[in-house]
Amino acid sequence: MLGAGHTWSPERVAELFGDDYGDNPSKHSLGRDHGLVEFFWQRSGSGQPWAGTHFSVQAHRLRYHDPSTVNGVLRERYGDFPDPVTFAEVSALLAERGVPLAEVPYPADPDEMRTYWQPGSRTLVYVVAGTYYGQAGDLYRVQSPGTP
Repeated sequence: MLGAGHTWSPERVAELFGDDYGDNPSKHSLGRDHGLVEFFWQRSGSGQPWAGTHFSVQAHRLRYHDPSTVNGVLRERYGDFPDPVTFAEVSALLAERGVPLAEVPYPADPDEMRTYWQPGSRTLVYVVAGTYYGQAGDLYRVQSPGTP
């Protein structure tokens, strides 16, 4: 994500994305919401350094058509995100670049969500399949790294 890795520290991520974020802290975990992008860390105890676990792109938030959802750094780099992104768009771009995706089971709600795995990057791609999470075919979330 703009060169940021899931192992970056909270401070380093803030240097890239800015200080306009929301924190969701607990004793052993921290989630930081930078709008469309979220980063997550864990630690063994207070006073210990945070260890990055993953980041995600919450693409489903684009359906609200609120420009402030997309972090300013992302808007500067990629422009506006006026509409939800479809899986057809993403999978076509990945296919052009020779990046394979394999569908994996989503046992939590198989009628409403489909999941795809990109083993090279260890990335999971969640796609709306029914109507509960949005419009079928819309990208819901991208998470890296993930495990199918």
